[in-house]
Amino acid sequence: MNLLEKCDDWMVGHVSFPVTNYLFNRKGVMSDYQGLVDSERYSEDQLQQIQLRKLQHMVRYANRFVPYYSNKFKQLGLVPEDIRTLADAALIPALSRQDVIQNCEDLVDVRFRSALDAAKRSKQGPGQPVPFARVRKHRLVRNTSSGSTGAPVTFYDDGSVTAVSWAFEMRIRKWYGIDPGAREARMARISVDYMPNDAQVWMRKRLWHQLMLPGVNLADREYAFCLQKMREFRPRVLWGFTSALAGLADYIRRTGEDVSSCSPELAIGWAAPVYEHEEKVLKDVFHCAVTNIYGAREVGHVAAWCPNHAWHVNQEHMLVESNGNPSDGEMGEIIVTPLDPSPMPFIRYRLGDLGRPAPSRCDCGRTLQVIEDFLGRTGEIFVTKDGRMIPPNFWCRFFMVDGQSQFVERFQVIYRRCDYISIRLVKRPGYSARTEEDMKRILRKNFSPDVHFEFEYVPRIDPQISGKYQMVVNETKTQPSGELHGCSTR
Repeated sequence: MNLLEKCDDWMVGHVSFPVTNYLFNRKGVMSDYQGLVDSERYSEDQLQQIQLRKLQHMVRYANRFVPYYSNKFKQLGLVPEDIRTLADAALIPALSRQDVIQNCEDLVDVRFRSALDAAKRSKQGPGQPVPFARVRKHRLVRNTSSGSTGAPVTFYDDGSVTAVSWAFEMRIRKWYGIDPGAREARMARISVDYMPNDAQVWMRKRLWHQLMLPGVNLADREYAFCLQKMREFRPRVLWGFTSALAGLADYIRRTGEDVSSCSPELAIGWAAPVYEHEEKVLKDVFHCAVTNIYGAREVGHVAAWCPNHAWHVNQEHMLVESNGNPSDGEMGEIIVTPLDPSPMPFIRYRLGDLGRPAPSRCDCGRTLQVIEDFLGRTGEIFVTKDGRMIPPNFWCRFFMVDGQSQFVERFQVIYRRCDYISIRLVKRPGYSARTEEDMKRILRKNFSPDVHFEFEYVPRIDPQISGKYQMVVNETKTQPSGELHGCSTR
């Protein structure tokens, strides 16, 4: 990189990106980022003191201005002064997606009532920021979750959640030696036929160094389009839906395209786990580092892989708990509280994933809390009759055994019943009856004899409306809230 390019990156990262985001009411991006770089090696006690101070402020704010929490605290006989330690957060009942759906307006700060009405009437797409929101009366933006859990959530934000997520992303890139303002290609929730208008594309490309690329409804034509744009832009970072990144890499591998002139230094998977087979194809094709962001649209970015693949939490801005027994090292459902007040606060929000928060012992030296035993969505975990848990990552490893991935284009596992699993496959050339028999042999080693497997061969597996591919579909009877889905006899 020459001196002119370095100066351009610096101007974008330190001037045009934070200034334009400020106009969208996404305040403090650069100051938050600089603070995060310093605090990621604070002592455990210092980090917890930051969390406690913010948690107490959040509870006072919610009690005063948010009807849902004012009423909930009154019913419980809870006052903000009862929150004396981080453990006291458990005095507040966890918030489910269904709670948000049923109480959406009552979860919004009463001071934003007129802005809420304006946001509901707005013809802007979900999550699209209000131009010059910083100097406008009505700043609320209507957004929706992807609905990957089966329950899409409508929520409202004024830009504050996005600002924190931007700062966290900048810190993640710094972990891999990439400074603010570096060129980035983003495979987002748009298609080739519905790209943003020229002004939006130009603004993000020139003022943010972000090349917007389609991340949904992708076939070879769209992948060729993305690759051509990347050759022109030469991004150092490739960011997007995990399935979109892996699909692009697989296209390049299949077609033998030369990407030496536009290979990124870092690929960032978002909105879904980066499973082993996806990480492998990204590294094989781009020869780059790979990381993964964990979070939800409602609460922002919660955690991400460091170079050692530890899930470090955005601890200065998030309180992460689980409903397992921490003294026994038991994992449970992940519960998250964003610690910065926003017009629609989510206190102890259930994300529907299984894991266990723990102190960092990572060799990277960062003291930020980590999430261990991170198994993914509760509904994607199959619990056998003898109590064994089969996490989604099992299926990734399964299709990597003995080179079987070379014969399978895409797969989807459907838990039909406690004793019946359907595996949908899109075959590649070379797939044979022997391939199926080899897979059945491995499955018989990992499941009890009463589980029946059916192989279903299809021409394609379509993504969800959100653009994500659902690797595991659980059709077994849903368990009561907070329990695992599957066939447990415990």
